[in-house]
Amino acid sequence: MGLFDKLTGKAKEAEAKAAEEAKAAEAKLAEAKAAAEKAAKEKAAAFEKNAADLKAKQQVKVAEVKAAEEKAAAEAKAAAEAKAAEVAKAAAEAKAKEELKLAEAKKAANEAFKLVVDGKWGPASIKATQHVLGCKEDGICGTETIKAIQKLVGADVDGIWGTQTSKALQKFLGVTVDGVAGPETFKAFQKWANKELGF
Repeated sequence: MGLFDKLTGKAKEAEAKAAEEAKAAEAKLAEAKAAAEKAAKEKAAAFEKNAADLKAKQQVKVAEVKAAEEKAAAEAKAAAEAKAAEVAKAAAEAKAKEELKLAEAKKAANEAFKLVVDGKWGPASIKATQHVLGCKEDGICGTETIKAIQKLVGADVDGIWGTQTSKALQKFLGVTVDGVAGPETFKAFQKWANKELGF
């Protein structure tokens, strides 16, 4: 084998070796590139996961704050309503006591006018009616008293007690309307007077 052949063979060997090394370098470069891409994807995925976790935590925090605010508002509203209910209850109780006190005072003041329900239209019944209607309390059923009764029952106010006044009175009391003011009518009138007096 000549020198040329030897040199040529060595050159080919060098080329082959260089090609193998280049191929190996390319393979390593490809591996490094793949590894870098994988690392980048993993980093991106981790970043996205962290962002999602942070967002979820923020949403939970916002929900907790909102729930706390709503709870506080509900408790404040309930407390205000309870307070208002207590005030209303106290006012109602005070009003009831005052009304009872007034009713008892009225009853005590009117004790002397309390009627026996006997259907008799006498001085006691007339005087009690006069007291209720604010007329002169003389026990006499005169013009002033008749006018007050007529005004009460919706009759023509002329001061004369006739059939029309009796019918209006009977209608007012819810008894038989016949225009004749007898015991039935006056019993009902006495009951009405007693009720007005607080009995």
